[in-house]
Amino acid sequence: MPRPKSNPSLETRALIVRTAKELFMELGYRAVSTRLIAKRCGLTQPALYHHFTDKESLYVEVMRHVCEGTRAALERILRREAAVRDRLYHVTYYMMANHPEDLSQMFHDIRHELSPASQMTIYALWKEAYFEPIVSIFENGQRDGGLREAQAFGVGPETAARLLMGLINQSVAAPVNGPATASATRPDFGAGSIRDWEKQAAVLVNVLLYGLSAVEPPSV
Repeated sequence: MPRPKSNPSLETRALIVRTAKELFMELGYRAVSTRLIAKRCGLTQPALYHHFTDKESLYVEVMRHVCEGTRAALERILRREAAVRDRLYHVTYYMMANHPEDLSQMFHDIRHELSPASQMTIYALWKEAYFEPIVSIFENGQRDGGLREAQAFGVGPETAARLLMGLINQSVAAPVNGPATASATRPDFGAGSIRDWEKQAAVLVNVLLYGLSAVEPPSV
């Protein structure tokens, strides 16, 4: 069979998005110009503007690309895994291992550098890709009886999902330390300066599901 013809326009657009993602995550929104992105792509600015009207529209497309990739990955996990803990572990590991290098910078850029319309677009993408799959895990767990019902413990699926995502964000944002510099407030994540995301994901999920106390919680 003949090989499908390539589409140079689509290939160029994909190159721009990949390059912009690397620069935005490395330098932050304000420090990156369309001129720099075009230069890294080997393009002129007018050629870049043929695909994206401005830097903000390109940033939104980068976030769309990130969210669509995450959504597809989490959907694969949910199809593959059945148990609540297994689903939560693999989702947590994926999100920790594939996080942007500087989450605080990314969130700052979204809140302070983008228009309200772009913020709303990104929030909708994030909710569909990250939040809703995790909520569904807790909903199914409560429905199947593997997790306490919200009425019994006061924690519904959305609250549980926010708790997990908060733990993930805190772990991802924590500084990387080697054995010589680790402390009670700056933990050692493993050998050298490389974080053991598998171990961290297991710890977070175990703490959320089983807690730290050896006694039953008081009634609420």
